[in-house]
Amino acid sequence: MGKKLRYTVVLGIISIITAVGVGVTYVTTKEKIRQKEEARRMEALLTVLPGLEGQPQEVTPPGAAPEEKVYKGLDKDQKVIGYAALGQAQGYSSTIKTMVGLSPDMQKVLAIKVLAQGETPGLGTRVMEIATTKTLWKLLMGGGASPAAAEPLTPWFQEQFKDKALNQLTVVRESDPTKIQAITGATISTKAVVASVENGVKKIKATVK
Repeated sequence: MGKKLRYTVVLGIISIITAVGVGVTYVTTKEKIRQKEEARRMEALLTVLPGLEGQPQEVTPPGAAPEEKVYKGLDKDQKVIGYAALGQAQGYSSTIKTMVGLSPDMQKVLAIKVLAQGETPGLGTRVMEIATTKTLWKLLMGGGASPAAAEPLTPWFQEQFKDKALNQLTVVRESDPTKIQAITGATISTKAVVASVENGVKKIKATVK
């Protein structure tokens, strides 16, 4: 057997073994990945639909892709507390995906949760940043607060969207409680989150109305 033929056979065997290995790995992990994604989606729905009781109800047709699904949330009295959907938009270096909660009258955002982003570290990634008032001195001294008084771990940027009317989703540079303050040095990422929220709102309105 010539060298070329031998190398070809060896490479072919390696390729087959690699392909089988990848296939087996995918099959064995597919269900775990699906379960993790479902858990993340449920956590996000609980965040953007405050007061939700039980499982949210899908209002999109059966068989809709996960990215296109729209949910309806009910409270303990079975009254509609809002709708939710996944929105997405292109950021500076990634597609930003956001779960959006919308009020029953579809006039204001209840809350949002950024589910996926791959923006520039230290800049665009600050859409996930947790604000804190703790200083190094407080940490060294043990904080001086009981666990009950612990700070809520809520991304400050995402908190700006809470209870905002749709016409208030405007990006500004200076702090303004009626608008969305841009992250310094990451205006594109900021606008992308707003665009993803608007994309989610559009899906909800198109489905519900």
